[in-house]
Amino acid sequence: MIIEALFLAGAYLIGSVPFAYILVKAVKGIDIRTVGSGNAGATNAARVLGKWGFITVFILDMLKGFAPVLAAYLFFGRETVVLLVMAAAVLGHTFTVFLSFKGGKGVATAAGAFAALVPFEMLIALAVFLIVFVFTRMVSAGSITAAAALFISVFFMEQWFLLKVFTGFIAAFVIYKHRSNIARILKGEENRFERKKKGS
Repeated sequence: MIIEALFLAGAYLIGSVPFAYILVKAVKGIDIRTVGSGNAGATNAARVLGKWGFITVFILDMLKGFAPVLAAYLFFGRETVVLLVMAAAVLGHTFTVFLSFKGGKGVATAAGAFAALVPFEMLIALAVFLIVFVFTRMVSAGSITAAAALFISVFFMEQWFLLKVFTGFIAAFVIYKHRSNIARILKGEENRFERKKKGS
């Protein structure tokens, strides 16, 4: 139980590292919680730092999920504690202890965690994200549909029942965290990543 507890605590602390806050603060001297959506995640970082900020934060946030879950999987195998480690990392990101428990929406960290455990299904979700994003230019729409696609692919392609259930909870959690985005999408008010016009 001690080893399991250490993995869970480590996953939460790793997930809690607020890369978006750190990067925006270091480059612009701005508290990311005071701009845009107020979330300490890749999408909000992009509003301050641009495309490179989004990519950098997204990759770093993915690693927060990938590293602890891969370590737990290699150590424990397909045991329930691996799923709990995944949850700890995602919760660490969304409720980071370093920013008064206000973090991002968990998409990148969850993506990294699932990439360590079910890489093929994660590729399907990534493909869905890219397709939806290209057509809508909305990260939120891509994230929501990718979460749903991940659950569907895991449900039909994996045999591990607890993983299916857990994926459903994670997908539902990610979608719930996007509830304000869903409301804006329905009203036609959601922010879009617009392509820069040539010569502008």
